[in-house]
Amino acid sequence: MLLRFSKMHGLGNDLMVLDLISQHAYIQPQKMREWSDRRFGVGFRRLALIEVPRHPDVDFGCRMFDQDGVEVDCLASDLCLVVRLVADKRLISKAQMRVEVRGVVLDVQLHVDGSVTVPLATPKLEAEVTTLPASFTQLHQGSGWLLEIALLILLQASRHAVLRVADLARVPMAQLAGLLEQQAKFAVGDLVSVVQVQNHGQLNVRTWQLGRGELDSYHEGLSGIAVASVTQGWTDECLQVGFAKGSANAVLEWRNKDQHVYFTGASTRVYEGQIRL
Repeated sequence: MLLRFSKMHGLGNDLMVLDLISQHAYIQPQKMREWSDRRFGVGFRRLALIEVPRHPDVDFGCRMFDQDGVEVDCLASDLCLVVRLVADKRLISKAQMRVEVRGVVLDVQLHVDGSVTVPLATPKLEAEVTTLPASFTQLHQGSGWLLEIALLILLQASRHAVLRVADLARVPMAQLAGLLEQQAKFAVGDLVSVVQVQNHGQLNVRTWQLGRGELDSYHEGLSGIAVASVTQGWTDECLQVGFAKGSANAVLEWRNKDQHVYFTGASTRVYEGQIRL
């Protein structure tokens, strides 16, 4: 049996997407692992399955799998790619769609230019500020990147430390992350981001995940970047963010005290193919 699939790129991510509305199949994890191989398969970071909705007020369902065939949470960047494909293939012919992901229904918006807006949960900003140790700041004084010494801490699925800097490229990310790893309040999987503000509508960010390294694609911590920048007055409520080592851009919007941060990202359909099940 041959299955039609699409390869999508965007926001530092690449997906293999299977439309299981117009065609039907059950995909075993072993097949997913084979297809994820970049030399002998299709090659992808994540596999998306577009499925018939289970509820009448939902337009479609989406399930996401990693390269090992394990079902994982669907990221906002994944939805930007999937919704764009659903529209391109005319599976759903409307701009506002309701998508079910792991039992949660999200209302997403497709724009004329093909970009997609997805609501993100708003993280909580801790009242207590963490300050860089004097020994660290003295060591890097005059290095050209150090601007502020107070780390803003946001709480969501994990702890996220945000620091405003003067020069993103000069920040010793591994050294900064190692400093936080020594503190009891931080654990493996937590995030540390450094932010360079360009103007009131634009900033660039680098993010390191403790125990893993620097992230080169979309991550859920971007919602915390919006909350931090708006509450501190670094930017306006709607801002463009450059991330993934400068390879991706998106728009984040957070109206103060809104329960959602709105993420808008673009994607590209790379090619269509067929693969044997």
